Formats: sequence, C-alpha cells, structure tokens
Amino acid sequence: MNPSNCLVCGAVLAALVACAPAMAAVTVSGAWVRGTVEGQPATAAYMTIHSDSGARLVSVSSPVATRCSVHRMSSSGNVMRMRTLESLEIPAGGSVELREGGDHLMLEGLTHALKGADMVALTLTFVEAGGRRQTLEVRAPVLPLGAPGGLQRKIPAPPTTR
Repeated sequence: MNPSNCLVCGAVLAALVACAPAMAAVTVSGAWVRGTVEGQPATAAYMTIHSDSGARLVSVSSPVATRCSVHRMSSSGNVMRMRTLESLEIPAGGSVELREGGDHLMLEGLTHALKGADMVALTLTFVEAGGRRQTLEVRAPVLPLGAPGGLQRKIPAPPTTR
C-alpha cells in the first residue's frame, strides 16, 4: 500500500470514529430482588447504577411483574412514605444506590412467588444527557426472605440498543 492510500484510510477511519455516537457507560452492580411468599403481589429490586456521562432511568420492566417503577422512600416522624418517580437521575461520573429503606425498583403484579434460587430478568431503559436511549438487560438473583441484602458482586450488563 502506498503512503497516500494509508493517509486516505487513516482519514476515513478518523471520520468514522468522530461520527460514531459516544457510548456512555451505564453500569449496574450488586443487583438483587427480595424473595416473596405465595400470594404476595409485590416485591422490590435493589442495585447500584453508575453513569460516566449522566443519564436518567426512564423505564423498568420484567417478565415476572405486570408493573415496574422507581419508588422513593421518605420518612416523617414515624411514618414512612413511598411515591413513584417518573425518572431517576444518575449524575455524570456518579452512582445512585437503590437500597432497602431508600429508593428502589418496585415490582408489582407478580406472576408467581420468587424463591431464593430464582433469577429475575430486568430491562432498564436510560436516556443519556444527549438524548440517546440505552437499554440494559440485568439478571438479578432473588434473596430469600430474612436473608441479608446487598450483594456486592458486579453484574455484567453491556448496553444493548432496542
């Protein structure tokens, strides 16, 4: 290959890289779901979400629930209150921890009881700062009732686009 062909190929490659959409890394770690008993209609999912460039979690779905949403817990005196959030902001370079007693994902209308050996599929959809949608598929283990929460293992969840 002569030097001028190398320069043209290099210029084309640089242009393609410059035009490609930036892949902002949103990652999920420590995902888990609280187990249930027969007839229990709802449970919660917990995890830590990190975003390199900032994103909003705008929807959640799972085949084990008819409705999924983000809930915020707050307390006033001895009263705990829970409200649904339209979206959850993940700051640029930061993380948001969804944990027991705090913000969490609510899974309602469960199709069956969730036992300790089960894995729950969750689809999380984010909108990045530039407006691009990103979907992550997460498999979260079910922890039985009474088991301490907060698994510390990293859940590999490469972004997939729908």
